[in-house]
Amino acid sequence: MISTLLVGFGFSATTFHLPFLNYLPQFSIDVVISSKPDAVKAVLPHAEVYSSLEEALKIHDVDLVIITTPNHLHGQQARMALEHSCHVLVEKPFTLNSEEAEALVDLANAQNKQLCVYHNRRFDGDFLTIKKLIDDGRLGEIKRLESRFDRFRPIPRNRWRENAGPGSGIFWDLGPHLIDQALQLFGEPKEVSASIQTLRENGQSDDTFDLTLHYSDKVVKLGSSAFQAGATLRYDLQGTKGSFRKFYLDPQEDQLRAGLSFDDENWALTNDREHGELAVVNESGKLIEETVTTLKGEYLTFFNRLAHAIEDGKFSPADASTVVPVIKVIELAIKASAQKASLTFN
Repeated sequence: MISTLLVGFGFSATTFHLPFLNYLPQFSIDVVISSKPDAVKAVLPHAEVYSSLEEALKIHDVDLVIITTPNHLHGQQARMALEHSCHVLVEKPFTLNSEEAEALVDLANAQNKQLCVYHNRRFDGDFLTIKKLIDDGRLGEIKRLESRFDRFRPIPRNRWRENAGPGSGIFWDLGPHLIDQALQLFGEPKEVSASIQTLRENGQSDDTFDLTLHYSDKVVKLGSSAFQAGATLRYDLQGTKGSFRKFYLDPQEDQLRAGLSFDDENWALTNDREHGELAVVNESGKLIEETVTTLKGEYLTFFNRLAHAIEDGKFSPADASTVVPVIKVIELAIKASAQKASLTFN
């Protein structure tokens, strides 16, 4: 049993972590850091509740610390947990600068502990689908990918993610997911260009971005808008043999919000209207179109692999060392947007 300390008890903790930790027998949530002990006790009556991570780590010997606090706290809290010889799962973004990210990876290696970043969208069903299409060569050589994560939120809300401050804004929120997926598919780019903007009236942080990753043989365009009221174009993948387009987002987040059981037959399944369309040209020049059934999403796999990684040192679902380039791309994109230039990645 992996004794687990959960830092934070807001939306991220209760929606994206707690359901899996409660469901899987490998984990035991023994300690929670929260300013709302009554809310914690209502859900986890046997957990000890503290207001300070430092205090809790002095008292409790836990195996795993999961960090779900605001972005600017991720680095210092991950360091504190590693220094107390704990494995760590930290919400994205991993850190707010690459130097700190690299230092934490070195510390985790020195402590012989798992340091994992919650890049659960490596396990989105539609991402697994396009990865398989690429691996199977269905589209030939990939030349262009557009990947978007749009929403309709035209009015800013009073919360830390949208207020002014380090690590706030949509780029730090959704950018890590889109960038990580692109780097998982194609590796590090040669150049980065970007436009990161605040378009909402009275907005305190960025709410729209368009980012281009330039490779020697392909281009990847990533973006998010707060003004998309219709079906979002999730992926547009183009290659030398054909193309693939898919609308709508992976269903697992909405299902978690709705409290759908992992034992429900519909868990992680995409409905019929949300599958993608593949169009390829065969050897005789005929256009062949078909609906590609979206693979089942695997957020449960993320936590199963995390448990395996802690128990035997293998199969990390998102080792922090693989996420350092994501932070470097974010840093470079912010500079590229400010300079209105395309900058070399190194």
